[in-house]
Amino acid sequence: MTKTINNCFDSHVHFWATGQVELGLKLNQLTDINELKHIKLKPQYFRNHWLVGFGWDDKKWVSPVLPNLTWLDQLFPDFPVFLSRIDGHSSWINTKAIEELKKKGMNFDTHPVGGLIQRDQNQKLTGILQDQAHIQALLLLPSFSEIQHKDFLTESQKIFNRGGFTHVRDLSLNQNQWQILTKMSDKRELTICLEGFVTLEKLQDFEQALNQVNWMKQHPNPHLRILGVKAFVDGSLGSQTAFISQNYIQSDQKGLLIWNKVEVEMLLRKAWTQNLEVALHTIGDESLHQIILAARQVASEGILGRLHLEHAQLMRPETVNLMKPLHITCHLQPCHWLSDSNWLNQVIPKSLQSYLFSWELLRKNKIPFYFGSDSPIEPSRLLLTEKALVESAQRGIPELGEPWLKHHQHPDLKWLPSWTEFTADEVKQVYFNGEPIL
Repeated sequence: MTKTINNCFDSHVHFWATGQVELGLKLNQLTDINELKHIKLKPQYFRNHWLVGFGWDDKKWVSPVLPNLTWLDQLFPDFPVFLSRIDGHSSWINTKAIEELKKKGMNFDTHPVGGLIQRDQNQKLTGILQDQAHIQALLLLPSFSEIQHKDFLTESQKIFNRGGFTHVRDLSLNQNQWQILTKMSDKRELTICLEGFVTLEKLQDFEQALNQVNWMKQHPNPHLRILGVKAFVDGSLGSQTAFISQNYIQSDQKGLLIWNKVEVEMLLRKAWTQNLEVALHTIGDESLHQIILAARQVASEGILGRLHLEHAQLMRPETVNLMKPLHITCHLQPCHWLSDSNWLNQVIPKSLQSYLFSWELLRKNKIPFYFGSDSPIEPSRLLLTEKALVESAQRGIPELGEPWLKHHQHPDLKWLPSWTEFTADEVKQVYFNGEPIL
């Protein structure tokens, strides 16, 4: 039986990165580090002279341990290498990369706030950077060419359209991407509606982010909307850097809190007084709780605005109860359950496991939420959501008590009305602004 959904919406994506990963060096199929020997290098795998790749996942390897720079030094001794982990929160680099990053001013002697620079038992660098250390290094890499940028964005929209989506919410938008997308729109090459947020890594970046937001508002386009700013408050469960209320299993650490409560309050005041929406990456239960306390404090001062909680993968009932008076929307990714469920019980304390993937708790408490993919972290495919919801319910996650398609429909059905036709097995056709595009 064929079903139809109007303005099919992926509520959490990294639009540009989706195309970049698809056209670049993909490492998600590695099961052993030695398989790197068989990679055939292509020009599109490079940012200038840096080899970049994405998707390695140590939890899938025969020997599930974090890798070391010595392997990369042996295989790629002549140029810097930067390989991002599947969760986008860690990187694996070689000695050449460390040397170049040091020349660009990166300090490898101390951990940055909200980040880790891993060393072995002899205090030698391992080549593993986590969260803010990973981000600081990533920001120092050379730029891609303009042709590459256009290719990435073009590939991205193909991926989302094939997945069934006509509307996406981009958590990594910037002015350069807006300009390229506008040109594509003017040439009638754009087959997607995109709303976005500008990312800032620290509070001091707010004015720069605000300038980008205001520039986009001054250059409107019918396919594009700019909503506000986004920040990473904690890390990921896969890297054990999401900030949780108890120590990870077999660890004396609770993860990383990249923005503390006071900093979150300051960001909310700045953004809400500028009528900007705020999106906060928060995965761990304690990170989420601190955000809600911060939002309630700012709201008590009479400063109100919209807050988006990205991922919210682990949330305690008392935290959800505190959300009710606030203007909050959650953006969840059921597809993460498909990739994480086999190892979560090995890292999350048993007393917290019942708080994972709480979409039904949100529904019962009337907190609005939408479903997304977190592409390129996970594939952007509409039908993966249904698969995840069915299988997670079979494994003990409380079943969603209403139709799941409701949470994949963009709230503005008048924004270039489009629709997607699909069956239980495949997307049959996508109509964007009335025209078939598959």
